Parts: sequence; structure tokens; C-alpha cells
Amino acid sequence: TMETIEVDVEREMEPRVFDPLTTPYELDREKFPLDGSLEEQFTFLLRYAVLAPSSHNTQPWKFRLFENGIAVYADYRRRLPVADPNHRELLMGVGAAIMNLRIAATHFGFECRVDYNFSGDSEMPIAFVTLNQTLPRKPAAESFEKLFYAISKRHTNRHPFLMARVPDAVLTRLWNLGEGSEASLFISTDPKKNSQVAHLVAKAERLQQADPEFRKELGEWLRPNKTLKPDGMPGSAFGISDVASTLAPWAVKTIDMGGFRAKHDERLCIEAPALCVLYGEDSVPTWLAVGEVVERVLLTLTRDGLQFSFFNMPIEIPGARLELQEILGMNSWPQLLLRIGYSLEKPALSPRRPVEDCIVHTL
Repeated sequence: TMETIEVDVEREMEPRVFDPLTTPYELDREKFPLDGSLEEQFTFLLRYAVLAPSSHNTQPWKFRLFENGIAVYADYRRRLPVADPNHRELLMGVGAAIMNLRIAATHFGFECRVDYNFSGDSEMPIAFVTLNQTLPRKPAAESFEKLFYAISKRHTNRHPFLMARVPDAVLTRLWNLGEGSEASLFISTDPKKNSQVAHLVAKAERLQQADPEFRKELGEWLRPNKTLKPDGMPGSAFGISDVASTLAPWAVKTIDMGGFRAKHDERLCIEAPALCVLYGEDSVPTWLAVGEVVERVLLTLTRDGLQFSFFNMPIEIPGARLELQEILGMNSWPQLLLRIGYSLEKPALSPRRPVEDCIVHTL
């Protein structure tokens, strides 16, 4: 009836409520504001940047828009003082966001240059991304273009992986991503070596969980499955039911579950067909580079149909980090550890803040 049609039209015109678990991933490249202002175009690019991974999903970045580009800041209010006292992982998250921004900018026809500021001054931008519109579009850099469509599909998968080996062609592609960067890649498919790393992961897990301050910090970033908060980790990311996820923050803060978690994570590591470590010197340039390279690794895996999850526990404890370096025979420091493989289980989505909340100044 005419009445029904009118109601439907009204319903269509209602503004959509922002859902942090779904809205940020509903990206339609066709809606890029080609004829819009620079502010609208840069904001659109940042919708891809904010989908980057970060420790505890803290999303420690903020942006300032200028006529010629975007200043990228580290948001130290979102730091993890216990798990990440030196801001190592925080800066890697910022690096990953910069990589997503570079890929999206290239896709939409911008010539992109990144200048870094390594002073460590928290009031200064950590990088400035200069964007020059080159429309009509030049062919995008091929390596970036292949990764663009994976940005909104990239999710951490904490489920068990299949024993199926990772194809050599994929491993070679990953190895090559560290070329010419401050960050190097080490990939191990050696069961004996991976078993040693898995034991170290379990040892580090028990040590961390025994620390009430660590558990308190972790609990503050855990969320119920149907969370309306736009950051942190929902229980679904760990395979926890809706009911259990509402109790998880309290349980983690109150109970030392290190023994259980250690066995669980050790098994996941042992069963993974490959482990990947990014390594380099301890410095701001290296940490940002690790973030950029790891995002390329994760997007490459996503594009090729593989899954991943992080096991940074042994890197967050100085003694265990040294042991990991010795096990893998590295000449510089391990910075990130992840397992890669195939899974029949789909990864859960993690919430994201509206991009507008990450912008501190517009044009």
C-alpha cells in the first residue's frame, strides 16, 4: 500500500546508529567523495587507517588534517603501562595505521610520502603523510593495490589452526616484505624450534598472569560480546560465550588463570604450521617500521586466505625475550611473535572507534 511505502521511505531516511562491531567495516570504495572537499576525502582515507591492529585493541592513534596531508600522532592516553611500559607495541600500532593509510591513499589516486619524527616528543606528530592528488589516477603501486581489499577483512583469529602446511609461495612473499626495512622477518616451520617457542609462550603466560597489576590492566580492556564500547577485546575474540563474556573482566582481575591459559596457548603454538617473528633494534624508527611491515604481512595473509594471532607474552618479559632471541639465533631483538595457518573458524570482529573520534582537528 501507499502507506506502507511511505513508512519504509521514512525508515530508510532514519540515521543509522553507529555499531562499533560492524559499522567501521562496512566500507564501500564507490562512496569515496571524488568531488568532495579535502577534509571529506582525508576522513574517508582514515576509515581504513583506523582498522589497523593494536595491542589490547587500544587504538592508540589520533590524526590532524591539513591542506597538504595528515599528521599522525601516538595517543599516549591509550598506553598499557604494565604490558608495554616503553610504548613499543603502542608505536607498532601507530605504524600499522600509517601503512593502512598509505595503501588506501595510493588506491584512491594520491601520491603519498611519509616523513617521520623520531624525537619521542609526545606533543609532536610521529609522522606527516603528505598527500598530493594525482587524479586522473595513476596506476596504483601494484604491491599496495593487492592489499587494499584485505584491510576491512583482516581480523585476529584465536581459534585452533589446521595442521595444513603454509605454501612455500606464501612464505616467500612474506619473507620479501622485510626487504629494505628496519624490521626483519623470521619464519619457522621447524616443529622442534616451534615447540621450544611454545614452551616459552606458556612460561611467559604464567608469569604475566601471576601479576595482579597485569591482570587488572588486561581486565580493563576486555569487553562483553555485544559491547557498545568502541575499543578493547570482546569475549567472542577468545571464543567465549555471551554470558561468560560479561564476567570475563571480573574473572581476569580476580583469578590467576595462568596455568589454564598457558596450556591453551602452548597447544595453539605447537599446532600452528608456522611461526613468524619480526625483529630489529629497540628504537622508535624500528618499532614504527615493525608496525608497517607487520600490517603488510597480515594483509598478505588475509588476501591469501590464511589466519593469524599474536603471542607477544615472551617479548613483554625481558628474560623470556632473551631466551626467544637465543632459540631463534637472532642478532637483534624479537619485536612481535605471531602464528600463521588455516582455520575453519571465522575470526570475531573487534570494535572500532568512529573515525571522527580519532581526528583532533579538521581543515
